[in-house]
Amino acid sequence: MPSKMSLFNKELMLQMGRSTGWISVIYLLGLLFVLPIRILLILYSDSDNFLYYQSRNNLYQYDYEIQVFLIAIAPVILAVFLFRFLHVKQAADLMHSLPLKRSRIFHHYALTGMVLLILPVAIVTGIVYIMHFTYDLGSLFTIHDLLYWSGTIIVITLLLYIASVFVGIMTGISVVQAVLAYVFLFFPIGITVLLSYNLKILLYGFPSDFFLNRQLEKLSPITFVTVLESRAFQWKDAVLYIVMTLVLYGLSLFFYKKRNLESASEAIAFPKLRSVFKYGTAFCFMLLGGSYFNDVSFKNLGWTLFGYGIGAGIGYFAAEMVLLKTWRVFTRIKGLFVYLAAMALFVLGVQALGFYENRVPEQSEIKNALLTDNPNFYMRYDGFYGDVFDPKPMKEPENIDAVLKLHKQILANKKVNQQENNKADRDFFIVYELKNGQKVVRQYRVMTRLYEDFYKPIYESKEFKMTSKEIYMMSEKKVKYLQIRANGPLNKVVTLSTPEDVRQALSLLKEDVLAETYDDHMYYTNGGAFIEFNLGKEQSVVLDYMPTYVKFTNWLKEREMLEQARLTAADISHVVVAKGDFSEINDSDLGLESAIEKSKNALKITDKGQIEQVLEKAGSNPRHEYAAVVYYNGGNFKEIMFFDEEHVPEFIKNHFR
Repeated sequence: MPSKMSLFNKELMLQMGRSTGWISVIYLLGLLFVLPIRILLILYSDSDNFLYYQSRNNLYQYDYEIQVFLIAIAPVILAVFLFRFLHVKQAADLMHSLPLKRSRIFHHYALTGMVLLILPVAIVTGIVYIMHFTYDLGSLFTIHDLLYWSGTIIVITLLLYIASVFVGIMTGISVVQAVLAYVFLFFPIGITVLLSYNLKILLYGFPSDFFLNRQLEKLSPITFVTVLESRAFQWKDAVLYIVMTLVLYGLSLFFYKKRNLESASEAIAFPKLRSVFKYGTAFCFMLLGGSYFNDVSFKNLGWTLFGYGIGAGIGYFAAEMVLLKTWRVFTRIKGLFVYLAAMALFVLGVQALGFYENRVPEQSEIKNALLTDNPNFYMRYDGFYGDVFDPKPMKEPENIDAVLKLHKQILANKKVNQQENNKADRDFFIVYELKNGQKVVRQYRVMTRLYEDFYKPIYESKEFKMTSKEIYMMSEKKVKYLQIRANGPLNKVVTLSTPEDVRQALSLLKEDVLAETYDDHMYYTNGGAFIEFNLGKEQSVVLDYMPTYVKFTNWLKEREMLEQARLTAADISHVVVAKGDFSEINDSDLGLESAIEKSKNALKITDKGQIEQVLEKAGSNPRHEYAAVVYYNGGNFKEIMFFDEEHVPEFIKNHFR
């Protein structure tokens, strides 16, 4: 009668527990320290500490750095030690001589590792659950918060573990497994950063920031862990991680069955993957070298090309050393030359065609167009601000045509914009949504003054302001209150909190913003005060209070709030004005102040009426002809302001004639 074999081999599982159970125990002790013990310390500490944690219902905020360390380290180390038998020839021969199929051996080890990761989380969750009812911890966190914490940790650590197991199947050395596991886990985010940065170098207009700021941390489970303190792990993230875990589990099993026992002690267990490893390493180091030398040489093409070459060489020979386990690899250069030649031909081909750089869609193809210098347009806040900072595209034909003209002029000025001494001061992001559903996205760094004639009609259009200014994105129902605060060391603030006051203030400000010209916007970058709209839950939007906001200013004046809302002459001791070119002087206030004070024929103003004119007419652009140091009453606080010929008060102009 044939004997029945148990689904799980008891002796094998006991052996795994004895050899790797200590990792699970240390993991458990760490989790006990960051939650149950921390909670007890909070309960028996001073009231201020308790109140501090009352505002933190996210359990990841308890000793967060320790939690990140445990989550990032424990699964990888466990996978390395569990599957170490694959990397030692005697152990591999012994294990595979047992009367067990390879699939059963794999399931025993892989599932045991999962249990060793899940058990500590389950034990801590149970302890904290009991403590929640015993000590009435409802003011610190809810059961939902606890289940969210435990579920998230389990999903993320299982993915990290299975990814490390997958890497372990591919290699034959435990140390290489540990290193390559982290390389594999960081690879999606690393290659995205490197490719985006280098495509920006090689392709004029490539929107690297568009790709680098779209929740880039989600590309790697380890980087995602580092933001869990402030960002939610959503259901779609959990589903994706579970699917990835299952896929990697299946791939690990498949390759485990194909793996040769003789590959123990080999850096890469599968011969066909060794070339992928070698040239992949050369490619990544090439991108890293080019990025580094492009940055340190201030975008010098020669040094950038040198960086590509030296980076590829370092990566190629480093990979050869790992594969051959010797440093005597420098004679094996044929493959490197072939690789560099292939890369050079590819880059030259892309540059010669120019199909990407010169791609500007026809107006008839365009459904809408978005133009902004606000980098927040490509960020996502997970609902933190809603769509307050999310500019909308324009649909009016005249605005689309104006964007196209600006875009074509930027391309025509490519050489000027790329000059090393180019003092670019603005990013233009251009996004066309085509009628066929595709998008054309470009990013350019330019000098604003070269494109003022093209940008001005766009900025002054009603549609542009309605679709890009934050004040039009806010609903008055969401504004809890608004405050007008004076700049400088002044304790001057006006708070408007009644629904009617908020409604009137928003309405008048929208009218003033709509009437604002491009020239006023560029000149008045500091109006002596700012307006903060509080949207609740620590959310706020800040708007500069410009001197050109006439309707809002008159409304405050009628309510006798203006003097308390902004900087006035009564807050100023005196002003010193000088005429000259101050644009090349060091940006620090000390350097500018000294230059203005020592300027020939400098004008000192003490008359309050004249100081008021200074405050009403001053801008913040150092390219202007006049500069002033504004000295506040009491203390040593100073502020630097500037005037152009159009705005400078007449009495100052007369002084310097």
